[in-house]
Amino acid sequence: MDREMTTKTLETPKLSASGRNVKKNLVLAVMSLSTFMIFLDGTVVNTALPAIARDLEATNSVLQWVVNSYSLLLAGLLLLGGTIGDRYGRKRTLASGMVVFGIGAVGGALSTNSESLIVMRGVQGVGAAFVLPATLSIIADVFPRAERARAIAIWTAVGSLGIVVGPALGGFLVDQIDWSAVFWLHVPVVILAIAGLQFVPESKDSRKQPLDLPGAALVTTGLLGVVYGIIQGGEDGWTSAPIVASFVAGSLLLVGFVVVQIRSSHPMLPLHYFKRRDFTGSFLVIMLLMLAMIGVFFFLTQYFQLVQGESALYAGLAIMPVAGTMMIGAGFASKTEEKLGPRTISVVAALIIMSGMGVFTQLEVDSGYLIPATGLALFGLGAGMIMTALTDSIMASVPVDDAGVGSAMIDTSRELGFALGVAIIGSIVTGVYRSRVTEAVRDVVPEGLAEVIGDSIGAVGLVAQDLPADVAVTVIDAANRSFVDAMSIGYIASAAFIGLALVIAVAVLPNKVREQQAEEFEVANPDSDFGTESGPAPGFGAAVPAVLPVRVD
Repeated sequence: MDREMTTKTLETPKLSASGRNVKKNLVLAVMSLSTFMIFLDGTVVNTALPAIARDLEATNSVLQWVVNSYSLLLAGLLLLGGTIGDRYGRKRTLASGMVVFGIGAVGGALSTNSESLIVMRGVQGVGAAFVLPATLSIIADVFPRAERARAIAIWTAVGSLGIVVGPALGGFLVDQIDWSAVFWLHVPVVILAIAGLQFVPESKDSRKQPLDLPGAALVTTGLLGVVYGIIQGGEDGWTSAPIVASFVAGSLLLVGFVVVQIRSSHPMLPLHYFKRRDFTGSFLVIMLLMLAMIGVFFFLTQYFQLVQGESALYAGLAIMPVAGTMMIGAGFASKTEEKLGPRTISVVAALIIMSGMGVFTQLEVDSGYLIPATGLALFGLGAGMIMTALTDSIMASVPVDDAGVGSAMIDTSRELGFALGVAIIGSIVTGVYRSRVTEAVRDVVPEGLAEVIGDSIGAVGLVAQDLPADVAVTVIDAANRSFVDAMSIGYIASAAFIGLALVIAVAVLPNKVREQQAEEFEVANPDSDFGTESGPAPGFGAAVPAVLPVRVD
């Protein structure tokens, strides 16, 4: 069988240089479109949250679950998705994930209550967990090391564009149709991406490793338990039996996951990679960046709509400055990474992001647009730099046969950070808002109404309609001021997490990362073509099955 595979590969006509470039660019386009859709879904819902809160009578904690059911299942299953792609074929896995994602999108659009919407968002997360690792693994398989940094920069830029376009597109759809349209929009994108897979070669890990299903179950349920405790702790009480049980069970399940990985002969997450400074440092810094990012998208879109009374479309468009500066940051990192190294880029980027968070703390109820625009521009510039540099750093720290693991770890760090951000920063903001607004309105409205107002700022408008005019003005003013004060505290907390990322970058990240063996092989084999069904690209992973980068401090 191996001889037949080898013969078939040798007899395949070689593509011209221009033909190879066209084919690689088509592959990059399809992978970028798929990633764009997944990242878009992470933020397109944000501008629809006020409308969802009104139509489905959702509290702040329910809105957190609408966002987190997607992020948690995506984060918890990414490693399994990457492993399945390496085992059974990345192209095949990507196509299957697209179908599941599309089913979840249709189910979300048809949801008539918050419970079904949360479930369908989870289905989308399951599908996305099989799509994302495959996209970056295919890029790593198709592009030689000399070209991969540029390809990853494009992939990162397009994905980042999905993050920042999401709020504006969601706002337009909510204003023109309704919130269900933010789910329907995924259907044509799924169809287009699946059609584009005809240009994508199949690739897989030739080692035929078994799946680690116990590990997948433990990490997913463990994360759900911990995050449930964080989100619900403010409402149920941090020392209540369900919350304590949730934290204990989640922690034990995550410890069990580590034990299973240590004892397994074929772990889903090879823990030995965490001995590498470039791998561990990059993972932690990306996670902390995404954790801090939640305040920018989750609460700022609500601030524009619920506090300042702007339309959903305005709220989405107001986020757009982050798109341009993200692409500028990504371009800068891709051109300077080899010279500056991931440590220097991350330190500079973290300082830029922290300055952006400082700008956000200056927001008031009636602030002009200059303040949030400045904060967004600074945040986008730093985020684009970090994501590009550290994505390439992680992918360079694993051999190509484990590209699915490397890709899944990048996406896991991102989605885990996002989920923890919704839980931690979201709970801080929600708790501060609830405490301050209920105290402010306690003497002017009945206790039951005070609790409703404290549960969701989205309910304030509906409550105010039934109140005397002077009382309504007092309630709305108290709610707006309480929400803005809570946001400021949330941004301070976000800046603290970025500060922690800065410390990790200085202490852990290497100053230079390069792959001497891989680069030498590419120079010696300039005519190598794409991977085949039997394994990774013959000019890269097949000949150098265990290449590890040489770290230069």
